[in-house]
Amino acid sequence: MKTIILVLILSIIPFFGINSKTKSLSNFLSIHIIDVGQGDSILIKTPNNKNILVDGGDENSQNLIKSYLKKENIKSLDIVIATHPHADHIGSLDYIIDNFSVKAFYMPQKESDSKAYNNILSSCNSKNLDINYLYKDDIINITDDINITVLAPSYIQEDDNLNSIIFNLNYKDKSFLFTGDAETPNEIDITSSFELDDVDFLKVGHHGSNTSTSSEFLEKTTPDMAVISCGYKNSYGHPHQQTLDNLDKNNILTYRTDLLGDLVFYSDGDVIFTKK
Repeated sequence: MKTIILVLILSIIPFFGINSKTKSLSNFLSIHIIDVGQGDSILIKTPNNKNILVDGGDENSQNLIKSYLKKENIKSLDIVIATHPHADHIGSLDYIIDNFSVKAFYMPQKESDSKAYNNILSSCNSKNLDINYLYKDDIINITDDINITVLAPSYIQEDDNLNSIIFNLNYKDKSFLFTGDAETPNEIDITSSFELDDVDFLKVGHHGSNTSTSSEFLEKTTPDMAVISCGYKNSYGHPHQQTLDNLDKNNILTYRTDLLGDLVFYSDGDVIFTKK
């Protein structure tokens, strides 16, 4: 019943928000989950025209991401964040750095011998773009009412998933949690270290794998809605049924790129809505 009511609310809100004479979509914070198949790429646009790109899919995603950014009239990215050096998250970021103006680039301080990682180093070098490393407790102020608090990594480990940059984006009364490919140990760490009992929006970790999104984590963070970015009928079986069951048990409205394609969520700091 709670899920049905939430669906109805999310369906009704756009008609009041978008059709208002005093507001247009550009007045809202928007979270774009770009459908790059089995990977992650997220565009965050602020009401005052700050653009943040989180991850860049695999190497085959470059034209798709470029087209999406151009569709959104984006020529410059204020911040690019590579959550961790796996190819399905950073594969096309070298292309994005080469073809767009990037003002600041962030990633975890974990080296890799992969082609995707070395391509990023080369692109940053050719653009004289500094690589900044993020750790737990770092804060990036985007605007007066939007900031990013980095929750992880606390330290660098061998497993790249466990080094994922996890951050909470706060906009007025709304909290958006982005998790990269973080797994259960990361979830335990951040819920023990930070007050995360009122998350509104969750980007589900590791494409819906059962290594993430435990029921205990969801009970502590209490998100209203969640998004899973994964490929249609992917070979990993993502999202795993256990993850979907955990989300359902906690009455969290869940959206999936493998079923719905690109997803866009809007917020004025008081409500979050989507047209899908």
